[in-house]
Amino acid sequence: MTDIRPAVIEDIEGMDVVRRALFPWFSASIETQRNWFRTLPAAARAQRLVAVVDGVVVATAVSMLNHHAAEPGQGTVQIQVHPDHHGRGIATKLHDLAEEHLRAIEAVRAQGFALDNPASVGWAKRQSYEVGANERWSVVDPASLPPVPVIPSGVEIVRAAEAGPEACHEIDAVAFLDEPGDVQMGVIPFDEWMDRFWHSPDFDREVSMVALVDGKPAALTMVEVNRATGRAMSTGTATLREYRGMGLAKLLKSVSLRRAAEAGVVAAFTCNDYSNAPMLAINDWLGYRVIGGTRSVLKHL
Repeated sequence: MTDIRPAVIEDIEGMDVVRRALFPWFSASIETQRNWFRTLPAAARAQRLVAVVDGVVVATAVSMLNHHAAEPGQGTVQIQVHPDHHGRGIATKLHDLAEEHLRAIEAVRAQGFALDNPASVGWAKRQSYEVGANERWSVVDPASLPPVPVIPSGVEIVRAAEAGPEACHEIDAVAFLDEPGDVQMGVIPFDEWMDRFWHSPDFDREVSMVALVDGKPAALTMVEVNRATGRAMSTGTATLREYRGMGLAKLLKSVSLRRAAEAGVVAAFTCNDYSNAPMLAINDWLGYRVIGGTRSVLKHL
């Protein structure tokens, strides 16, 4: 018997088991997942559900407004079912409830992400989703990297802790507007950014790095590190438009990954849209190995 009910923060450990079973790149600590739960703004108007079998969480569903989207009415839906419970209709039940919620909060389009395999993409298509942008997930051992590029004259690399949150947010916010994908994004407000990123339990201010050009913050790479597992996730590498073409992103990632290795990281993960050729080239040069993919799936409501 499957019981579907609202998720509570005490369900995070069970949700973590589902996520790790589905995503080989998943690295977030339990405390960071709790932070995701606590800091989701009311503006998202989220519905969070879990499916429980014999007292164990076997699936999760989140449906909400993408309140960062440049165009209003954009919704997001996430359905995650543990592989041991596939084929039992749980995903469809959760999706029906999620879509009902999106309609109730006046979303006009839903976006989800399916694992890039025939089963997951086929299921999304049967729910009337169209397949969109293509993302690749990859991993590198930060102990095995090419030499650090030469640092250009006038460029200084500093820790995010030294640069401070205001400078990091300014870079991240401007570059976020150019994020590739099927939904055009807007700026994340500073207070929300602080809660979700800067104060994330996994956000590592010693591994995340900022490039200064003539003393001015110009580029940023942000990294979350789960020190208990030795896994890290790049949550964004960004360069202000006027400083692009200087090789700052390659330089920052080279330095940051070495700091990650010093912190005990043995597997550093990242995700890139396949249309983002400059970042893919940098990660290929660094030695990232592709381990999977996801597809954006979209449905007009």
